[in-house]
Amino acid sequence: MGLRLNENQKQFYKLYIALLASALSGNKPPELPSDFNWNRLCKTAQQNSVLNMIGYTIDKVNVKPGDTARRVIENELNYQILKETSQLVQSEKIIEGFEKRKIRNVPLKGYFMKRLYPQSDFRTMTDIDILVDKKNFSEVEKVFADNGIPTRHLTKSSEIHFTKDLMYFEIHSDLNELDDSVYDDIWDKVTLREGYSYSYEMSREDFYVYLLYHAAKHMFYAGIGIRMVMDIYVYLTAYPDLDFEYIESQLRERRIDVFEKRLRKLAFNWFSYDEIEIDDLGEFILSSGTFGNRDVGFFLDGSRTGRFYWLKQVFLPYDTMKKRYVYLSKLPFLLPFSWVQYWSSRVIARDIRFKEGYESRRDRNELEDRDFVLGLFRDLKLER
Repeated sequence: MGLRLNENQKQFYKLYIALLASALSGNKPPELPSDFNWNRLCKTAQQNSVLNMIGYTIDKVNVKPGDTARRVIENELNYQILKETSQLVQSEKIIEGFEKRKIRNVPLKGYFMKRLYPQSDFRTMTDIDILVDKKNFSEVEKVFADNGIPTRHLTKSSEIHFTKDLMYFEIHSDLNELDDSVYDDIWDKVTLREGYSYSYEMSREDFYVYLLYHAAKHMFYAGIGIRMVMDIYVYLTAYPDLDFEYIESQLRERRIDVFEKRLRKLAFNWFSYDEIEIDDLGEFILSSGTFGNRDVGFFLDGSRTGRFYWLKQVFLPYDTMKKRYVYLSKLPFLLPFSWVQYWSSRVIARDIRFKEGYESRRDRNELEDRDFVLGLFRDLKLER
């Protein structure tokens, strides 16, 4: 299946979006056809990390899910409620630990977004992102060890990942994600959170700009999912009086102003109970999971096809590896060593899917999808 949607698929997705809008607003769900495919909906919503929200609609719809689909939905709903409770408790313990060790920090994205949804469990979090000073990485490790989370995975030059049970933390020292320097001054633009001495937050306008900037990063590497579109709608609904003159100046600096306008229009069309439309950007998003489709990055950088494709994926370029391993900035001749280090960490973390990657790249209608993606990015004026 390619990235483009046929009319039957679009009709299914319109009902899917309307169900999510119903959960978000509390309004009556859409009328479903008698043969509505609940199993397909479960699979789609699971891929988008919003299946738990569907759980709040199943007692209101005119066509009920079968026993199997109902169990899947209810199990996901209960799991996400349990996961959310664990995440909220543990994230506060970590931030409290940062306070005790005097580590400046800025919680990011989902930590604050959850508070804006009608119910905080609507907004799932794959991981918990927090910005800190890089010089405090060793102290950060002590905080996690104090909280029984000693394991460290996927260490990069600008971030550390910690995981245990339902917890996955990404601790960042840099918010620049698009080979730029727009967030070099981030510590000058944040303010202390009420009740804290070392925990900071962005202004409402800067938080919104960062949401779009982060979404643009995902667009470049894989595309974005419906949850990011929902975040835009929820945020702008919660804060309707943002200073858009300032926001637009920041978006232009990041070259994502056209992208933001299209995404904002789409978000309000999908979730404010208008007649739902699915344009090219909508098709692209609906063909993706929570964080997009892995093939997109290959279309954009031109390495998607060609006889040197696999070499490019194994021997990643210096600029890419330099972001992951800080020592390469001063010792570029260690690039071959960094490739060994990178793939060793991937093997240890079991983060390699050779068969999946080969089959998806072999079977996809590459030329049609590539032209669609490149044309969409031209329209959005998104450039690496």
